Amino acid sequence: MKNSVRSKEFIRGKILYYLSLVFPHSSSMPLLQGELDLFGYPVPMEDLEYHVAYLKEKGYVAVDQVRGPRLEREGARPGSLRSGLTLVKITAQGIDYKEGRLPVDEGVYLEP
Repeated sequence: MKNSVRSKEFIRGKILYYLSLVFPHSSSMPLLQGELDLFGYPVPMEDLEYHVAYLKEKGYVAVDQVRGPRLEREGARPGSLRSGLTLVKITAQGIDYKEGRLPVDEGVYLEP
């Protein structure tokens, strides 16, 4: 099922499922990736970013960038760089879709 359209739909459904479990809280991208991996669905970060962006465009998730701890890089002024943390949260529309109150979306597969 890997590398198929069905696989992409399935992973998007799993993302919504996991995010619904932690609602009303957000999940960081690494935590979301780890949860998928833990349950047997390893997804490279680049692919996960793609799926989250897709779900965001559909209105099923919200994405927020927050500031992280300062990172210092060789040759940079101390304290001049900050890392960002991406947080993902399921929206009310995402919950409605997951719970079957919206029409079927061919781009997101939810297990019965």
